[in-house]
Amino acid sequence: MSLPAPKNKPGINASAIIGACLAVVASVPAAAYLASLFGDTYTVRATVYCSLLLWACAGAGVIFYLTRYSEGEHISATRLILWFVSAWLWPFLLLARVLRK
Repeated sequence: MSLPAPKNKPGINASAIIGACLAVVASVPAAAYLASLFGDTYTVRATVYCSLLLWACAGAGVIFYLTRYSEGEHISATRLILWFVSAWLWPFLLLARVLRK
């Protein structure tokens, strides 16, 4: 005997999970490139790299949280680019959501 499905609760969007994961994967080389532009020592570059990667991971998490129950759309190159950019500019999107409510 199985448990009944909850009513009026949409499922989590699979494309949101895939988009968040791919945004983090694409952020690894971007953070490495940006970190190479800063500092002369390994310690400075590593600190900048870790900070940027943490920023992008937090952004992917926030964007996933905001879109987890949205309509399921097909994954396209445009949507992946949008996820990547959103993962880096997430404070603006979070602020827009807060101000809209």
